Amino acid sequence: MKFQRVLKGFTLIELMVTIAIAAILMSLAAPSFRDLLVSNRLTSDVNTYVSLINYARSEAITRNQSVVVCPKNASAITCSNTQFWNENEVQVFVDANGNNERNATDILLKTLPVLDASSTQTIVLNAGTDKIIFGSLGYSQTPLSLYIHTVNAADPAYEFKYGRNLCISKPGRVRVIPGVASCS
Repeated sequence: MKFQRVLKGFTLIELMVTIAIAAILMSLAAPSFRDLLVSNRLTSDVNTYVSLINYARSEAITRNQSVVVCPKNASAITCSNTQFWNENEVQVFVDANGNNERNATDILLKTLPVLDASSTQTIVLNAGTDKIIFGSLGYSQTPLSLYIHTVNAADPAYEFKYGRNLCISKPGRVRVIPGVASCS
């Protein structure tokens, strides 16, 4: 009687074919995974800003005083005169004296750390404005838009795909529009 030997395991060729197929599948999935990460990061940043703006409006109504949201000057407590909000911390404060500028008598409510110091993500308040001001009734001084997008020089459509416009209406409501569409 002959005994047959049963081999268990993989041959080298089977292993190489499996690795090749796995590498092909991973190379197809990698760009989608990168897009998913960028999209999730953008959504998180947008939600952070929407929350901060809603908080400022709520505090203005609760305290019955003007509340200002602005990027903090790097060397002082005052607001930075820039429309680029990804370069410095963003601060929310009660404007006790009504000058729309933070000074020692104003109450600091919240500070948002710099979200992206590497400048791959840009956060821009509409041209000509460097702060959001809510009156005691929760109304914004002017309708504004805060545009958040991710920069990719290799893909010109990237900004359209990964851009969000936060529209702040005169009554102080925040609405998010995907892409680069205007708030009107």
